[in-house]
Amino acid sequence: MAVTVDVDPERLVVRLSGADRFWALTAGVAVPTEAVTSVRPVSRAEAYRRGSGFRLPGAYWPGLIMAGRYVSRSTGRSFWCVHRADEVLLVELAGQTYDRLVLEVDEPAEVSRAIARARFR
Repeated sequence: MAVTVDVDPERLVVRLSGADRFWALTAGVAVPTEAVTSVRPVSRAEAYRRGSGFRLPGAYWPGLIMAGRYVSRSTGRSFWCVHRADEVLLVELAGQTYDRLVLEVDEPAEVSRAIARARFR
């Protein structure tokens, strides 16, 4: 896995490495922690149902990878970096470039708790 999430009370930093940097066309995303409105692990199927939208730019190969920027009428702009995980991390944001981050991380529940502790302390 090439996605790491660093959390502190001020910022949430998503870093991509390896081929994910190439597929997503970025090294990562940084947002203020106060912009997080909700965070939780969800199934990959639920994340797709909530709206992935159109790729602007990024990579998509069904069942293999979804990475980069996407836009949808229902959910706005989102940043995805998901491969084949059954469970992904969904971070909803307010007032930022992205309205949601959908990330495949090693332990989505643990990362979710860390973000919630930093944001909603």
